[in-house]
Amino acid sequence: MLNLAWPSLVENLLQTMLGVVDLLMVGRLGADAIAGVGLANQVMNLLVVTFAGLAVGNTALVARSVGAGQKAEAERIAKQSLVMGAMLAAVVGIVGFFFNRQIIALLGGSPSVSEQGGRFLQIIATSSIVMMVMLIGGGTLRGSGDTRTPMLITGFINLINIGLAYTLIFGNFGFPALGVAGSALATTIARTVGSGLILWVLFRRGSVLKLPWRGGWRPRGDVVKRLLNVGGPAAVEQVVFGLGFVTFSVIVISLGTADLAAQQIAFNAASISILPAFAFSVAATTLVGQNLGAQKPQRAEASARSALRSALIWMCVMGVGFLLFRRQLVGLYTSDSEVLRLGAMCMAFIGLGQPFQAVSIVLGGALRGAGDTRSTMVITLVGLWGMRLGLGFLLGIVLGGGLFGVWLGWAADFVSRAALVTLRYRSGRWKYLRV
Repeated sequence: MLNLAWPSLVENLLQTMLGVVDLLMVGRLGADAIAGVGLANQVMNLLVVTFAGLAVGNTALVARSVGAGQKAEAERIAKQSLVMGAMLAAVVGIVGFFFNRQIIALLGGSPSVSEQGGRFLQIIATSSIVMMVMLIGGGTLRGSGDTRTPMLITGFINLINIGLAYTLIFGNFGFPALGVAGSALATTIARTVGSGLILWVLFRRGSVLKLPWRGGWRPRGDVVKRLLNVGGPAAVEQVVFGLGFVTFSVIVISLGTADLAAQQIAFNAASISILPAFAFSVAATTLVGQNLGAQKPQRAEASARSALRSALIWMCVMGVGFLLFRRQLVGLYTSDSEVLRLGAMCMAFIGLGQPFQAVSIVLGGALRGAGDTRSTMVITLVGLWGMRLGLGFLLGIVLGGGLFGVWLGWAADFVSRAALVTLRYRSGRWKYLRV
């Protein structure tokens, strides 16, 4: 479990640093730029949820096939996933290229925020194909048990992104200052390099799986059906989550640009905190899938428990750090006193919510590894839309609690999701699902 988790932890840290470094630099351009890039990233997350759900199904099925010793089937699943992902990425690119500013404005962005966010979204959405390759290709490697290669590739593209972002955002070394567009270009170029390396490993140097170039590209009904059976509910869950996340920002932006900027900074600064949970979630997904494929349900359950214990330890430590140093962390992004005050309050909520996030993320990953994506979809729907949005809107907007009331809904979301996913996990039904 640790051999799978630590490279995933480092990879997630490096992947998050792509966004953290960019926002630290974009933050020097003002609150409108922060809000615009934050909204654009949330829209992009919503647009790519379909192939993010496909990546979940791909990882679970590849892990099952590898665990059962059926490598040829794992190869077919991986290639079919790439084909389906490419078709979905084309749709995302078209929508983002032509309707970027309108989408940001529809979410309540001011003309300046819409201009900044639209410029960023247009570039990022047009390059969605490379994001798809990194999601699905990286998921294939993780499902086969190789979490180190995605880690090394992500580390390399981080170096590219930092250098390009510094050059293109501010116009250093004789290049023009492109502002938020420079940030988008830097991230796109770095991800393009990363996707090329992922494909090279998959087709030329795979240690567990080495995909053949010929054959397997034509859609196969049986494989597509299996991918949709597992990945379909995962995609719906991601859509539910993405829409909920964007709606959450729409609620906050009605309070003012400073509130939205503070929330975006808090989410960005705290993104590192959930990395242990995601890392151990990846380990749980892979080990649960492989052990169920090998007909070892007790070992699958033991893997999930071990991953959860490790994540809880890490995230509780992170939570204490966020509570103690919340103002200093927000101060890295801005010197605006109002944004600083509101951001520190959001960081306090995030610090207190760490244990509940660990439970919901890790046990959710274990259930997805078993193919139990329908239950995680329902749990996300209840927590996000019932608690975060419903309760948050009631307390923050209707009853006048402001950003504090809205974030009480955020806290209720993770508490309820942790409780529900624990009940589902303890029922044991996931150990006997057919996928």
